[in-house]
Amino acid sequence: MESLSVSTNGFTLDLYKKLNETSKGQNIFFSPWSIATALAMVHLGARGDTATQMAEDLEHEGAENIHSGFKKLLSAINKRRSTYLLKSASRLYEEKTYPLL
Repeated sequence: MESLSVSTNGFTLDLYKKLNETSKGQNIFFSPWSIATALAMVHLGARGDTATQMAEDLEHEGAENIHSGFKKLLSAINKRRSTYLLKSASRLYEEKTYPLL
C-alpha cells in the first residue's frame, strides 16, 4: 500500500504541474483520488503499449501492484470504524455506440 501512496503522490504532483501550466493565475480544483482510481480501472482493460504507457504515467511498476494496492487501500478506507465511516465508490460507463476491443 505504501508504494501505491508514493506513486499516487508522484502522479498527483505531475498532474498538478501540468494543470498549473495551462491555468496560470487561476484556481485549480481536481480530485487526484478520483482521477487515479478511474485510470486504474481503465488500466484493467488496457493491453500492450497502452497498458505500459498508463503504468508509466501512473508511476506504478506493474498491473499487479496497481490493482492489489488499490484493493488494499479501498478495503482500509471502507473498513467500518467507530470514529468515522468513509465510503468510496467509482464506476465507469461506456458509450454504447463506441466500439471497444
